Order: sequence, then structure tokens, then C-alpha cells
Amino acid sequence: MPSSVTPRSPVAAVRRLWRQFELRLSGPLPLQVRRNMRIELGGAMAFGVFHSALLAFIPVVLQNLGATPEMQSFYLVQTYFGLILTSFSVLLMRRRRTIRFAVTCWLIARGSFILAFFITQAGWLLALTGLFWLLETFPSPAYARIAQKIYPARHRGQVMAVVRMGMALVMILVTPLAGWLLDQVGYQILFPVAALMGVWSTLRFARLQVNEGPLPPRQTKALRAMWAIVGQDRRFAFYLWSFVVYGLGALLGFALYPAVQVDRLHLSYAQIGLLGLTQSICWLLGYVYWGRQIDRRGSLWVLRANFALYALVPFSYIWATDGWLLLPAFIAQGLVSAGTDLGALNASLQLAPAERVEEYSAIQSTVLGLRGMVSPLLGLLLLHLGLTDVAIFAIGGGLILISSAMLSRLIVARPSDHGTGAAVQPQSPH
Repeated sequence: MPSSVTPRSPVAAVRRLWRQFELRLSGPLPLQVRRNMRIELGGAMAFGVFHSALLAFIPVVLQNLGATPEMQSFYLVQTYFGLILTSFSVLLMRRRRTIRFAVTCWLIARGSFILAFFITQAGWLLALTGLFWLLETFPSPAYARIAQKIYPARHRGQVMAVVRMGMALVMILVTPLAGWLLDQVGYQILFPVAALMGVWSTLRFARLQVNEGPLPPRQTKALRAMWAIVGQDRRFAFYLWSFVVYGLGALLGFALYPAVQVDRLHLSYAQIGLLGLTQSICWLLGYVYWGRQIDRRGSLWVLRANFALYALVPFSYIWATDGWLLLPAFIAQGLVSAGTDLGALNASLQLAPAERVEEYSAIQSTVLGLRGMVSPLLGLLLLHLGLTDVAIFAIGGGLILISSAMLSRLIVARPSDHGTGAAVQPQSPH
């Protein structure tokens, strides 16, 4: 006798398991918040393909095209160039819908890599990457505003963690396949295909339901007015200084780590690969843990914990006499990559008044961009002045611990449901 129960299709079963997994990660959410999370998750996963198949391999492609060391250095500078100019994006958004502005910039940036089909010289590829990094990071204050509007503060950390986890998981799975494809078909085929995934991720992001209401009059009408915030809001200025000190410590010896791995410890590619896999797994798991901690304890607590944790990295390189003694460094790098990603964005949302989120985010991005350009060069300068790598690592570790102590002077109330800035006041160390 035939059964009256229709068997579930494999697709339906997988979808049901995914929904259960998603609910376990995010917890109960309002219907509209969950809908936006799923839309952004799909876009983030598509961007993970774009990143893994394209951005991750640009330095290698440049090298194969005959790029000089100066060209490689210029490419690294490009990745921060858009952040430095984010202050101007706030002025351009004064009369424009935030999501339209961001989507327009990202469509041009990611779609421009279709032109990689015609590029055969390192110089032209550098011109293309310059356009990409300028437009990709230029609207970062817009994303901060969008996140504030679509995700209530009490859910924001966990929701954003789910979105980032989806992207990270795709990147872990796609990167090895993308490397194989790059060997088989070349960048002139792979990069344009990846560009289409980047465009699709942007079009999906454009489907987010963002209720901005009538266009409000922007308080900031000139760069001078925006940067006056740093002088007026001493809490925010103190926060920025702590981030600068942390970045100096974290990046001071970054260019010297490969020399320790290869010249001192004589690690093979396989050993470094295993350490890197550990870092990637911790990066993925870090989004789960730190997302929950942001909702429970606040983003500045998360940043303070991450700053202290990252001190393991330079100190591990000081004491390592065997490759496995670098394991704490790689674990810390994975966890901190997730924690600072979530913490930095949410901290600017907590510290900023609701109507000035874009301005605060733009200032933070500009400061981080300048810090990122200067810190590695400062480490190389100290090396040329005669300091050993051990001394540079020790200075970096000390600066990192100082930055964590600086953040301990900021007390942030639990984020409000409306996403407004919480009361933050410097006080004596705990």
C-alpha cells in the first residue's frame, strides 16, 4: 500500500537543516530583521567568492606580470587609499540615499574587473586595482548607516556575525579551488567571472529594506566641520588614539614575520599551511563568539579583549624555537580578525549620536587608513636604524598592551534598542 506521506526532497531537507542552524546562531529575530540578514548573507557569500577568486591572488598575478617591489608596495598602499578619502563620501551623501550611493560605488568597483580580460601588463592592472580600492572602501560610512537602520542594537552583533561567518566559510572553501582554476585558465578568464559574482553580490545587497525616511539635513557640510568632532567629543578622540596605538603595535613587525618562519624556524609550506588552516578555523569560530559578546557586553569590551589577545602574536615570534610554538599567534590572529571586524564597526555605532553615524565612521576609517600606511614603514625604519627583530616585536607587543589598557578607561552602557550612542566616559583604569 503506497504511503500517503510525500518524502521530503534533498533540497528541502538541506534547507530545513540550514534554517535550524541559522536560528541557533542568530537566535529569535523580528521577521524584517531576519529577512534583511538572509539577503545580506547571500550577498556576503557571493562576495566571498569574489574575494577568494580575485582579490586574494592579485599580488601573485602582479608578480607574474613582472611587478617590481615598488609596484607591490604601491598596491598595499592602494588598499588604504579609499579609507583615507572616506571623509569626502559623507559630503557626497548629503543629498543622496545611502544605499543607492553605496551600491553605485560597489557596482563600478567590482564590475571594473571585467576589464581584466584585456590586461597583460602589471602597470595596467595596478591602475585597475587603484580604481577598485578607491570606490570599494569609499562608501564605508554608508554601510555603517545602513547597518544601524536595519539591525536593532540588541541583535546587531549576532546578526552581523552570521553574515560574516557565511562569507568566511565560502572563502575557506573557494580559495583552494580558485588557485587551481587560476593555474588552468589564467587570470584573464577567472577575474572577469569573479567580477560578475561581485556585481551579483552588490545587486543582492541593493534588495535590503532600509527605511531611511525623508532625506534629513546633514549636519556636516564641510570637512572642517566633520573633523571638529574629534575636538568636541573627547570620548571618541580617546577611542581613536587607542586604535592608533594598537595598530602601531600590531603592524610594526608584520613585515618581519615571514623571515622568522622561513629563516629562523625553517618551516615548510605544508607546516605554514596547517598553521594557516588553524587561523582560518579560529576566524570562523571567532564570529560566533564575538558576535554574542558584543550584544552582551558591548563592542568596546570586545575590542579591549581582542587588543590584549593580539599581544600573543609578537611575543610568540620572540619566543618561538619551533613552528608549533607559533600556534598561539595563528589562533590569536584568527580570533582577533573576527573580533576587530565586528568590534570596530559596532564601536563607531555605539559612540556616535544616531544622526551622525556616517561622520563618525568616516573619521574612524580615515584614521585607520593613515595608521595602516604608516605602521609597516615605521617597523622597517626601526630595522634599518639597527634594532633587531626581537626588539621590534617587543615594542609592538608593549604598544598593544598599552592600547588595551587605554580602552579599559572607557565604560560603555549597553547599546540602546534605537542604535543611538551610549554614554561613554573616560575614567581611571579598573
